[in-house]
Amino acid sequence: MLDISPNPIFSRIRLPDSGPVVAAVSGGSDSLALLILLEAHLRANGSGGEILAVTVDHGLRPQAADEAAMVARLCTERGIPHRTIKWEGEKPATGVSAASREARYRLLAEVAAEAGASVVLTGHTMNDQAETIAMRRERGDGRGLAGMAPATLYDGKMWIVRPLLACRRADLKNVLVDAGISWADDPSNEMAQYERVSARRALAGPEEDEIVSALIEQGRLAAEDRVATGERAAEIITRYASIVSPGLVKLDPAFARVNDRPGARLALRILLAAVGGREHLPDAARARKLYERLDGAAFRSTLGGAVVDLRKAGVGYLHREMRAGWTGAMQAAAGGVWDGRYRVNGGGLPENAVVEALGGTLAEARVRDRNGAPQALMRAAMAAEPLVHVRHAESGSEGSGPGGLSERLRRLPAPWIRFLPSFDLAPARAVADLLGGEPVPEPPLRSHNAA
Repeated sequence: MLDISPNPIFSRIRLPDSGPVVAAVSGGSDSLALLILLEAHLRANGSGGEILAVTVDHGLRPQAADEAAMVARLCTERGIPHRTIKWEGEKPATGVSAASREARYRLLAEVAAEAGASVVLTGHTMNDQAETIAMRRERGDGRGLAGMAPATLYDGKMWIVRPLLACRRADLKNVLVDAGISWADDPSNEMAQYERVSARRALAGPEEDEIVSALIEQGRLAAEDRVATGERAAEIITRYASIVSPGLVKLDPAFARVNDRPGARLALRILLAAVGGREHLPDAARARKLYERLDGAAFRSTLGGAVVDLRKAGVGYLHREMRAGWTGAMQAAAGGVWDGRYRVNGGGLPENAVVEALGGTLAEARVRDRNGAPQALMRAAMAAEPLVHVRHAESGSEGSGPGGLSERLRRLPAPWIRFLPSFDLAPARAVADLLGGEPVPEPPLRSHNAA
């Protein structure tokens, strides 16, 4: 049975002293227990913070509306503000789980921002964590064996925190039973076509507790290794990588001879993803072969949307690969992300403002001799950098580069634009510092240890 007084569950989380904290409550046992435990914690500690319970109706099941209404009634009885938000629009025919997850976090973040909250709490449990680790082990996902992070930064602004990762689902149900609160069981949790359901069934049985404990321990060790390797990769990036011209990253020759091979290979994967604007790190095996070539003869190669150019002096350069459809034009609307690398900050831009790659002609005119970097590489890198300008039907366009509208763009720390697990804070900050990107905020965790 869980001890909710003094409630160690929330002891690691810095909850606001005033204002709202969003609790994602679906009506299932895990999220309802989160709500009840959070309410008890705030009351016992005399916090000035208040709960805003939010239920997302994905519109995928007819029962969802009834479940949302059930949560609303419970919140009304307990004096807790509640909102139901719907995932509107057409749903995808495939990849529904991933699309639902993305929509859920987007909607939760929007509601939280409107309410002035900076933290969203979710009800992921130890059982969910064990299932996640089991699924990723089955896929051979090495870094993914760390499981779900205790906190994840969403879209660079909102922290999603999982306070129940050390709690078993059965114990949480006991909390609800003792409180006389019923919950809804999602029928999709019994549909074998879903990967998580298959993983859950594989764990079920008389030895479930032992299997779950073993998976959690495996995840803990993997998380510690992920954090440690990430911190070393961050140090390597800070020491050996630099920006020598817009969009052009220079690698010191010593980068290829770092004794810490795992840290250096991860650093290269991170830099490739950052330069290429990718959501995921490039393939580990291909990146490993590429890293081994950095201590050899000159070459030019591509991986993950980035060009790697090693010169005779052993100096390496990285820049964005220009390819049709990758760096095309988009409307320069506030919050829009261009090429996975830049975000349009602030509003007030003309409706006909667009952001697109600078292109070779303008790059040729703007290249300046910098730090002895090859002119051809500076031109290629700058050509893939963004330009914000206003298009006019009569004359084509009215440009604005550095010093103009393009100052409204802010560099993002790919591959962590949408989701930044607290495991990866160190390398994400190293990338942001290198590229002059948006600063990464502190997670709302006390005595922060991302693992």
